[in-house]
Amino acid sequence: MKVEKLENLTETDKKVLMAIWLAGNLDAHSFISAKYWQDRVAEVSKQLSEAVIYVVQQNHQIIGFAGMMTHYLAGMFVKPGYRDAGIGSLLLFALKSDYQQIRLDVYKKNAKAIRFYQRHDFNETDQSVDPDTGEVELKMKWQE
Repeated sequence: MKVEKLENLTETDKKVLMAIWLAGNLDAHSFISAKYWQDRVAEVSKQLSEAVIYVVQQNHQIIGFAGMMTHYLAGMFVKPGYRDAGIGSLLLFALKSDYQQIRLDVYKKNAKAIRFYQRHDFNETDQSVDPDTGEVELKMKWQE
């Protein structure tokens, strides 16, 4: 498996990415209502076109992706059934080869994601409350 940039985002690609995005958010953020994520599908789908999208494919199917906006990792998601298999690490290695600095926000209650990013040398730089959810978010950063 290898990581590649998705140069021309098709409507089909968007639908696949959004299904992975929604499943990932529902699984990882049980502390936030499902409706919150469902209500954001259209907005996030639009934002995909503005991001640099990195994907991992298996048998010509996208099984994981990351969206970068400048040096900000807007999101990284792996399709259910493929998690905990090193796909997120593959994506991060690719991002680290293309960027000298990566910033991200992660919910404090998402302990699994925090541990993952810490294992990949991200450090907490700050925290704040997400005004939309009322949840504490950690700001994390990796620098070459």
